[in-house]
Amino acid sequence: MLFKNKFAGYLLLGSLIAASCSKKLDTNLHNPNSVTTNAIQGKDVFSSALVNTCYITNATAIPAGNGISTLTNEWMGVWARTTSYSASGTQYQVEAFQLVNSYGDNFWGAMYHNMADYDFAASKAAKGSILPGASLVMKCLVFQDLTDIFGDIPYSQALIPTVTQPKYDAAASIYADLPLKLDSAMGLINSSSATSDDAADVMFKGDKASWLAFANTIKLRILLRQIPNAATAASLQAELSKTASYGYLGAGQDATVNPGFADAVNQQSPFWQVFGFQVASKNPYQNNTFYIANQSLIDLLKTTGDPRLAFIFNASPSGGFAGNFLGDANNAKPVANLSTIGSGVLKSPSMPGVIMLATESLFLQAEAAQRGLIANTDYHALFNQAVAESFRYLGVPNAAAAAANYISSSTDPRVNPASASDPIQSIIYQKYVALSEIDGLEQWSDWRRTGYPDRTTPSVNPAANPNQIPKRLLYPQTETSLNPANYGAEHQQNSDIYTKIFWGL
Repeated sequence: MLFKNKFAGYLLLGSLIAASCSKKLDTNLHNPNSVTTNAIQGKDVFSSALVNTCYITNATAIPAGNGISTLTNEWMGVWARTTSYSASGTQYQVEAFQLVNSYGDNFWGAMYHNMADYDFAASKAAKGSILPGASLVMKCLVFQDLTDIFGDIPYSQALIPTVTQPKYDAAASIYADLPLKLDSAMGLINSSSATSDDAADVMFKGDKASWLAFANTIKLRILLRQIPNAATAASLQAELSKTASYGYLGAGQDATVNPGFADAVNQQSPFWQVFGFQVASKNPYQNNTFYIANQSLIDLLKTTGDPRLAFIFNASPSGGFAGNFLGDANNAKPVANLSTIGSGVLKSPSMPGVIMLATESLFLQAEAAQRGLIANTDYHALFNQAVAESFRYLGVPNAAAAAANYISSSTDPRVNPASASDPIQSIIYQKYVALSEIDGLEQWSDWRRTGYPDRTTPSVNPAANPNQIPKRLLYPQTETSLNPANYGAEHQQNSDIYTKIFWGL
């Protein structure tokens, strides 16, 4: 299978319209292979939609089009800029926390189109197929991401083809509805049967148990996000108990996508194609040299004696590990002294694209158990397993034993819950390390709702005033022209970048 670029699914359908958040299929249009859209089946679209989700949330990069992944990895102290590149344009906005409306244009539209592809896959699925349920799960995941980024967004009318200017729904109401949608999705999955559509499922290969556990894990994440500013513990417990029998993603159950990535033209894995090396070459793509280690994460990993340091980052050509701080221009280090993305994250051109790792699921479960929200009250075991899964994914030798030793030998509250006055601190810090370079959006969301990790003085750019990480992004510039009335009803101001999402601190 060829992957023309990060918008492969859009090219497949060939029928996007530029009307706010809505997309409509025109049966008179043809794709490049002269197949009418009526002839396209759900399975023809579903695999590309999964790949595009990986690109949008984990691989898009600033020089190649603004991305939420690169932005949040920088804001959360994981990456910084190689100072051989100047801080101009969008990168300057990132370092000074002065993002303008147009920053979100790229991934706002891409995420809505991605969800429309899932709708199409569901509507054209075989009878009894798993695709309708799986597509609804993926839509819920992308809708949660969009809400976490922007707050109020078009939701209830967003994907209705006849509505080209959808209203904005309150973020809290979206969060109230998403668990119900996931319950419906789990019902559809549970009642599905094996069909030829299973071959298009390049994540779980049609395995119902895996899809049910994944959907339930997304539901857990949505509910945990609302602590302590929304639902009561009792209401969260009741909601979680409804689907408890489906479980959650466990050890070794990564939700990753791989339709056959390879080191060939248009076939490299999404993360590798953006941050790795050119086909059959040691020549890096620009982003591989643009983004390097942030010194603040290196300092944390060194201070806590974390063996994952050598897997999250590569040692510099001169030996050792060093990076820059975000916004660093006056005290830049020579390129030969800087650490790049490590082999535990940038694995190979054929590496799977990440949607959600088992380590994230286990950290979510550990937090829920510590808060008394799920039946398994032994959060220590879940926490230890979550750290071990991070070691496993990154390729640390003897992962389980190495992780256990790392935790037990530490008295740092950011590592060992037994040394922490607030065990949530240990859980979120270790989740932060585990998701570094992998899921910056989840790191940013955790920081906004818990205050961990410490991000005091996140940028050294003198223009960063206030020197604080924003709490949300501004609505994209495209909405001012494509959906003006509903955009205007939000009364957005530039200062709203520091207005918290309803669930935030």
